[in-house]
Amino acid sequence: MQIKDLFVRDLFRPINGVVKADQHDEAIVWQELDEYVVTRELDKHFRQFFDAYLAAMDNPKDPVVTSRMGVWVSGFFGSGKSHFIKILSYLLKNHEAHDPATAESKNAVHFFDKKIEDAMLLSDIKRTVSGNTDVVLFNIDSKADNKDGKDAILSVFLRVFNEMQGFSGDAPHIANLERALLKDDLLETFHKSFQEAAGKEWMKNRDAFGLYRDEVIQALCKTKGMSKESATKWFDEAEEKHKMNIEGFAKLVKEYLDSKGPSQRIVFLADEVGQFIGQDTHLMLNLQTITEDLGRICGGRAWVIVTSQEDIDAVVGEVRGTKANDF
Repeated sequence: MQIKDLFVRDLFRPINGVVKADQHDEAIVWQELDEYVVTRELDKHFRQFFDAYLAAMDNPKDPVVTSRMGVWVSGFFGSGKSHFIKILSYLLKNHEAHDPATAESKNAVHFFDKKIEDAMLLSDIKRTVSGNTDVVLFNIDSKADNKDGKDAILSVFLRVFNEMQGFSGDAPHIANLERALLKDDLLETFHKSFQEAAGKEWMKNRDAFGLYRDEVIQALCKTKGMSKESATKWFDEAEEKHKMNIEGFAKLVKEYLDSKGPSQRIVFLADEVGQFIGQDTHLMLNLQTITEDLGRICGGRAWVIVTSQEDIDAVVGEVRGTKANDF
């Protein structure tokens, strides 16, 4: 007998050495869920998280509970923090995984029937996933624009929020247009009008909207009944006039949640935030305010979960020195 024969799994199969937030291949997702091992330490972290998450679900009008919607997951490189939040994202969404090798399908929570021995914890997880939750998992550095400066974190959150809904991520003012058209049940009509004018699909060409000025104006006139002058003025001024602050973003998220019903929730999971913030005071304040405003305005229905190679005390200490208590 050889050592490899002692293992149930094939030791020579392709194994993803580093879990990445933006990898969603079916085979990788299945392997991550199927082979995830819940150790005693992880069991404690799952218990801590789901206790807090369910407390917010059960006490939506308690300002003390709903103001605590931020989770900081720290650990050195390779410790499994990215894997942990990715597994959380699968559970919160109750993602349906597919094994391309066998064509088997299974919801995320069912992978844990034999992984978690604590019946109460497993019951809490199943109660959590029975709700409606939108999950936005992303690597913050890959989504950031270096031109955003001190508002970089807000810009990333707005971008991924727009993309989650199917709106433009690159152009917030275009996303606002799409949001308004969808609210008026005119988005599909606009898509058809643009294709008639440009001979191309809106979804594939909207990020190059500057090249289709006449076609967008024509589609707006036909869809919204706007005059050519009004549509032209909107196109020429919308990008420059677009402004978004943190409170406005939180209100936008609340409007989305309200449109989906009182039980709808959203969870933002941002990987490697600690490295992204570095020693930038403005970015740390940006993250703190986003978390606070989402908790306050959305009434505990919006969560922010981030990872960092350093614990929050270390990051804050580097950022503010003697003023670390400000955070």
